[in-house]
Amino acid sequence: MAQARIFADFADAAADGCLRLSARATVDDVRRLGVQLRPGLVLALSDGQRMALAQVVDCEACGARHARLLSEPAAVELR
Repeated sequence: MAQARIFADFADAAADGCLRLSARATVDDVRRLGVQLRPGLVLALSDGQRMALAQVVDCEACGARHARLLSEPAAVELR
């Protein structure tokens, strides 16, 4: 079974690997999948060409949801 992927704009990642999860497509995927973004949750993120794992941190920090990349986004063949 394929793992559910959530859209992420990897170009929006900070130098420390922190990525905002506030892009419209990200919010739509989270809502569609019924995911509750809580600190510690590990997500499979994809921009349509690359995929990476990230862990949710400080869900409500600065009014935006964030995740820290656990790996560099890697090219994958998405079906």
